[in-house]
Amino acid sequence: MTDIIVRELLSLRKSIDDLERRLAASHMTGKVVAIDGDRVRLELQPEDSRTGKPFLSPWVQVQEAAGSTGTHFPVAIGDPIRLFSPNGELGSQSIAIRDGYTDDAKNPAKNGELVIAHGRCALRFENGVAVIEADDIIHKSKNLKHNEKNIGDTHTHGGVERGGSNTREPNE
Repeated sequence: MTDIIVRELLSLRKSIDDLERRLAASHMTGKVVAIDGDRVRLELQPEDSRTGKPFLSPWVQVQEAAGSTGTHFPVAIGDPIRLFSPNGELGSQSIAIRDGYTDDAKNPAKNGELVIAHGRCALRFENGVAVIEADDIIHKSKNLKHNEKNIGDTHTHGGVERGGSNTREPNE
């Protein structure tokens, strides 16, 4: 009888160990150390207790929006990432999810504004004002209007005279 109880307790302990391992592996934090197209490898925390070396994830996809509204926000080496593995096993079902701000990856917003930032470019939206920050801005469109007036490459002006005089505002 005692042997049966011991075996059952050992079996339960093994199951608990497996569940604890899977739970610990279901959400891990780290940073991007390699990029290959839409896939990344992560250096995960904490370090391997046996070797003292960082633990590298398998190649995994970075989460993006897909379908009728899609996005592609590239990641960079060193970006903070959370690895989500729903069943607690690192592998093909794991997905990399952008993590929160850190000392090395600070919040690009200044005062609660909405910001989309990448490299040396940013779009900032606050209190009815949209600000574009970039080294260069290239605008391509069929039509370009400002306050309902055509200011694109097909616009015309009235009051054109020879010489250096000013013209009137653009025509409709």
